[in-house]
Amino acid sequence: MNQINFTANYIHSVKIKKLEGSVYKPFEAAFTEIDLNNKRDLFSLKETSDNWGECFAEDIYQDACKETSLGYKNHIFALTSQKNNFDTLSPEKILGLVEFHEKKDNTNKIEFLQVQPDCVSCQFGKANFKRIGSAIIQSLKILYPDKPIKLHSVIDAKKFYQKHHFIRDKSSYDNLDLIWNA
Repeated sequence: MNQINFTANYIHSVKIKKLEGSVYKPFEAAFTEIDLNNKRDLFSLKETSDNWGECFAEDIYQDACKETSLGYKNHIFALTSQKNNFDTLSPEKILGLVEFHEKKDNTNKIEFLQVQPDCVSCQFGKANFKRIGSAIIQSLKILYPDKPIKLHSVIDAKKFYQKHHFIRDKSSYDNLDLIWNA
């Protein structure tokens, strides 16, 4: 990981799509990790949560403020369109967030994944950006290539995760418990 000017850790660039006129064109965004010990990063996360309204971003922010000692390390990753002047992580440039638990056993877990509500095309017509959730999932698979990733999906997101090779977790009785095996 490389450190850039804002306190979140820059991990790598990702390719998504940005609406320009009536056409989606390739766009390079940054996949970063929020520094949970930095007040400016937490403030940016709180402001993002407030701006997005009632959604998983609020849960992600609440969890970021808690101490964890339950056998996992809590990571908050953000996908941002921010490219320069990184004095602070700019909440209005955050396109997606994911809370990720790195477990001591041989699995990891996506606790919450949230794309900026304005980027969800099914709610508002054409979205300003596309492939945000896909870029987040792909980045997690790159960061954690040797461990399975589990999650509990909401009904509306199940097909999205299946498209990214998550299958039903046979160790669970719930059809919404999914796993990606490395």
